[in-house]
Amino acid sequence: MSKVKCMCAVIDRPKHRQMHDLLKRNGIEYTYATLALGTAGSELLDYLGIGESDKLLMFCFLPKTKEQKILAQFAAEIHIRKPGHGIVFTMPLTSMNYRFQQRVCHTEEDAQEVPMEKCKREYELIAAIVDHGYKDAAMDAARAADATGGTVLHARSYHDESRAHLLGFKVQKEKDVVIILSRRDSARQIMKAINEACGFDSEANGIVFSLPVDHFMGM
Repeated sequence: MSKVKCMCAVIDRPKHRQMHDLLKRNGIEYTYATLALGTAGSELLDYLGIGESDKLLMFCFLPKTKEQKILAQFAAEIHIRKPGHGIVFTMPLTSMNYRFQQRVCHTEEDAQEVPMEKCKREYELIAAIVDHGYKDAAMDAARAADATGGTVLHARSYHDESRAHLLGFKVQKEKDVVIILSRRDSARQIMKAINEACGFDSEANGIVFSLPVDHFMGM
């Protein structure tokens, strides 16, 4: 049974149709997207020609057997290797329900759980969830620790203690989710810097964690 990977891409919003068509052509059916905000580091602005920009975060599930082929198509068709054209990366999954795995891999064979492969990973995906309005503080701390840029998503907290009252109605507290792709040898210092500036005991009420990344392409 082919192992399933999660592929994520951060691209300019006008490119969403091109990316969707590429995935559909490869038989990738389970694709999801959300609006995001790109935050390129100020030292890169002249080089990339962008600052904060409207982005789309798309993620999908695909068989490991198609991973390298689709990454190659991203490079050839969306020019993801060129500066300012976005990033794409894949992450391992530790487990998933068997029926969905069969659907993703287009097989009806009996699925067996496969342990996560051991390989040398050079990148990590850092995620910082902070109260709304603190994304700039989180990014400033990350840049001071040599992060080049990140992507911001808007979310709501569903924890009871985070609810505020407005005209008698309970309102979920707004959150900013900052995600940063970093080399593994720099990830710890970036996470430490964000935690010191916007950690759980600060006004930002932030939490910081990281996820493993298998393959990465783009800038």
